[in-house]
Amino acid sequence: MNIHLRKFSNNVYALGRSAKKLQSRFSNYINNPLFHILEQNIIDPISDNIEFDFIFHGASNADPVSYAKYPVETMATNILGSNNVLEYGKKHLGCKLLIMSTFEVYGNNGQDNYIEADAGVIDFNAFRSCYPESKRSVEILSRCYHSEYNVDVCVARLSSVYGPTMAKEDSKAHAQFLKKAISGENIVLKSNGLQKRTYTYVIDAVTALMSVMFKGLAGESYNISNEKSIATIAEVADICAKLAGTDVVFDIPSELEAKGFSKPQNCILDNTKLKGLGWTGSYSINEGLLETYNILKQTLFH
Repeated sequence: MNIHLRKFSNNVYALGRSAKKLQSRFSNYINNPLFHILEQNIIDPISDNIEFDFIFHGASNADPVSYAKYPVETMATNILGSNNVLEYGKKHLGCKLLIMSTFEVYGNNGQDNYIEADAGVIDFNAFRSCYPESKRSVEILSRCYHSEYNVDVCVARLSSVYGPTMAKEDSKAHAQFLKKAISGENIVLKSNGLQKRTYTYVIDAVTALMSVMFKGLAGESYNISNEKSIATIAEVADICAKLAGTDVVFDIPSELEAKGFSKPQNCILDNTKLKGLGWTGSYSINEGLLETYNILKQTLFH
């Protein structure tokens, strides 16, 4: 999705560890006077020199290989980085914050469907838990900042988000399926793929995040999901294979891959609370994967 900043009077700041990567990612806007790049690690405090009105905080490792290779950095980015965002909000009470979390905070309590009030068990003995456990800490920390310091913050619990904006190195299952499909290769499943998930196409995810930012209640959490996009991992693999005219094959995961895998379980996010803000999803799983495939097929990930 292209955002035409020239139509707005807002200044937009993109903060990241690498200015080079940011320039590549947002190359269409480098010469726009309203677009600014801030090169910084989010685990360092945010400067008070800029008065932000809104902050969308999504900095995090967010794929299984990164959890396995960089568990310390994953936790540090989530906890220390989010604390810096919340500290900024504490000093600048006119700024509204949106903290991006994940469906993985629900852990496992034996159910298939989850509303925002639900909670489950996470295995803290597993290295992979660096991601969901740190996200749960961030959610609690956000509510504490709202309660104690009146920071205007909402939490968005994202389902499995996909689309043509995915990073090339994304190791999540659906990202790998799409890469294989675009290359005309067979889709490789590392498990039976029977667990059912809620998927959200990136355009729907962005409009949902906007709804939470501008209409969500401070101190509240919102599931970001689309009831039109519920499928098993195997079904997603099958859709991608059919788009490419290839097959689905099974393979044993490597040790590194297995360390990043979550335990098989269904996780369907109820979006009643989000829809109460007036939001409605537009893309079914078939429509979103088709559009993603067509766009990436044209660009060939270049």
